Amino acid sequence: MSMYQGVMYAAAPPPGVTPNPDEPHQATALVVVTGIFLPLAVISMAIRVYTRAIIVSKVAFDDYLMLVATAMSVAMCVLVLQMLSWGLGKHLWNVPISDLYPRWMLNNVIAAILFCLATGLAKGSILLFYLRIFPSKPMRLAIWGVFAFTIGYSVASALVNVFSCKPISGSWRLEYAQTAVCINRPAFYFAQATFGIVTDIATVLLPLPMLKSLHLPLKQKVGVSLVLTMGAFVCVVSIIRLQSLYKLLSDADLTVNTVSALMWVILELNLSIIGGSIPALKPFAQRHCPILLGSSRGATGKSNPYYMHSHSKSNHGGGATGKKSTNRTRDSGYPASDPYHSRASAHGGPPSSLDDAAAGSEECIVMHDQITKTVQYGYAVESLDDVEANRRGVAK
Repeated sequence: MSMYQGVMYAAAPPPGVTPNPDEPHQATALVVVTGIFLPLAVISMAIRVYTRAIIVSKVAFDDYLMLVATAMSVAMCVLVLQMLSWGLGKHLWNVPISDLYPRWMLNNVIAAILFCLATGLAKGSILLFYLRIFPSKPMRLAIWGVFAFTIGYSVASALVNVFSCKPISGSWRLEYAQTAVCINRPAFYFAQATFGIVTDIATVLLPLPMLKSLHLPLKQKVGVSLVLTMGAFVCVVSIIRLQSLYKLLSDADLTVNTVSALMWVILELNLSIIGGSIPALKPFAQRHCPILLGSSRGATGKSNPYYMHSHSKSNHGGGATGKKSTNRTRDSGYPASDPYHSRASAHGGPPSSLDDAAAGSEECIVMHDQITKTVQYGYAVESLDDVEANRRGVAK
């Protein structure tokens, strides 16, 4: 700390440097990243909620997890932007101690807690989505294992942030700045980022072996690859964020060096939300912008991918028979309109896409050339003349 013109500053300036509290912040990149990726995350989440609640009429638990993660991301970004008014992006010797404690420090701790919880929920939501696509028991056990680890380390990281000092308020109260016993917070951030990279890589690699046995057309495989590519990009961002933490370990200029770490934190979290919401984009486009998919299908009718396909044979004078099927070995419990399941064609062929899926009555997942479930529908059509003739015959 140092005193200059009656103002106490958080650190002593280098020799020959005069403290300047009006110094502009050096956080333009942070503001730009927040201004671009936070709105994209909110918009993608809004489309997801609309698709699941209105188009599909089925909101699942993974949607709730991602919704909470998005709310936490918004709250975290608001706190980070507020920190710009209290010294973020300025050299520590230009930050009055009254701005650093308690405002900057308290916001920093709360933002860290929100990030730990939000990333865990976002990754957990993606893992629960995998459960809908890959129903095999070994895959489900692997997914649940990664899910438990992800949620466990995320909650543990949040608790470490809460109890990082003794007393707890030592993290942000000036009177405890010299006496509180605290953990090495930058070192903890480094360890937490390492666990994050491990779970990112696991989330990307987990479905790869099963994709070989999931028979999808080339166009749909490209769509699945897009989701995994987004996950791989999040892994890259996590590694870059890990590198940015080295400055916090080696340089005491906290308010400047935190900028880079926060920028990568915001980018990583919001990319996870966007990537996790990608499966909802195709059903939304099919309903409202079919031209984008090269299709003119409407929102209702036989061509609508959200409705079950019925196959029947009818004529004016006779009834058609309907067949109800067949090879039922598994019921996933999801409704027929759920677009997050892989659906087979009505003739028992491979699933049409990751999004065009339906469960329950017409669903099937093709795994290792075996159809888990197939149901075909038919209906009988009887003409009015037939009804009248039968009535007369009964009367006679």
